[in-house]
Amino acid sequence: MIRRMTSMAILLLGLTVLTACSKAAGTPVRPTPTIHHATPTPVVREPPIPLPKSHSQFELTTVLLLGTDRRSTDSSSDNTDTLMLFHLDPNGRRIAILSIPRDLYVEIPDHGQGRINTAYAWGEQDGTGGLALARQTISTTLGIPVQHAVLLDFHAFVTLIDAIGGVDVDVPYTISDPTYPDSGIGYDPFYLPAGQHHLEGATALKYARTRATPGGDFDRTARQQQLVLAVRDRVTRLDLMPGLIAQSPQLWAVLQTALETDLTLGEIVDLAIIASRTPADQIVTAGIDQTCTHFWTTPGGAQVLILDQAAIEALLTDLFAPPSAAAAH
Repeated sequence: MIRRMTSMAILLLGLTVLTACSKAAGTPVRPTPTIHHATPTPVVREPPIPLPKSHSQFELTTVLLLGTDRRSTDSSSDNTDTLMLFHLDPNGRRIAILSIPRDLYVEIPDHGQGRINTAYAWGEQDGTGGLALARQTISTTLGIPVQHAVLLDFHAFVTLIDAIGGVDVDVPYTISDPTYPDSGIGYDPFYLPAGQHHLEGATALKYARTRATPGGDFDRTARQQQLVLAVRDRVTRLDLMPGLIAQSPQLWAVLQTALETDLTLGEIVDLAIIASRTPADQIVTAGIDQTCTHFWTTPGGAQVLILDQAAIEALLTDLFAPPSAAAAH
C-alpha cells in the first residue's frame, strides 16, 4: 500500500519510532493498494527556514530508523520492535518511506535465516555493530542501499510526543489490553474507548504498540501511521517547526541515553529541513503488509512472514522509482 503525506512528521519521527499503514485521514484502516494525498500544509508565517549548507551530501540518502524496548539486560531486549526506511532525494524533492514488519523472515548475513528484527542484536553480539548489520540485512533483503541508521528506545518516543504537547486522534474501536507490558516484567493494563482523544506521550506509546486487536501487527501499523499524521497535523497547524529546531540541542541532550546513530545532530537537523522543503504530494509512504507477504511456520515452530517476491518488487518500484519511471513500468 502506498500513501502520500506531508513532511512535518519527519522532523519528530525522523528522531522517533513509528510505522505506516493507513489512509491520509484521522482513522486507521486495513491496508489497500491505494494512493492517497495528504491535506495541504498550512502556510507558515514565520520567516522561511534556510536550507542546510551541507544538503548536497544527502543526495539519494536512505536512513534506517529502528525502535527497541530495552527493559532488561537480556540480549533479546535488543530486538527491534519497529523498522522504517526514509529515502530522501533532495534534488528531486521527493521522499519515500517504507515500513518493514518485525516478523519478516530473511537471511541475516553470517547468521543464517531469522526474523529481521534480530539483526541489530546479532550485530551487537558478534562485534559487527547492531546498526551496521541491521543496515546490511535490510539492504540485502530489499536491494536498496542504506547509508545511515538511527536506533531509539520508546522513552524517546514519549519525550518527543510530549515536546509537541501531545496529539489528537480518532480511535476507531475500543481497545482493551489487560496484558500490555509494563516497564519491567509485569503488566500495565491499557484501555481506550473509541472516539476522539488527546494523547500525551505515554498513552500514545501504548496506542502505537498494543496488539490487542483482531488484526494484530497490521492493525498496529495502521494506528502508528495515524499517529504520524497526527504529529504532522499538530506541528503544521501550530507552526512548531522553527521552535523544535531551536530546541534540538536540548532534546538531543535528553535523548543521548535513548539514541544510537551514525548521524550527527547537525545532519539530523539538515535532513529534517530538507524534508520540510519537500512538497506534500512528493512524500510517499508504504508498508510491507499482507499484500506482499504470507504467513509461514518455520521448522522450529516460529510464526513468521515470508516475502512475496513479485509483490514486493512491484511495491519497491512504485515507491522508490521517480514518478515518471514508475509510470513507465
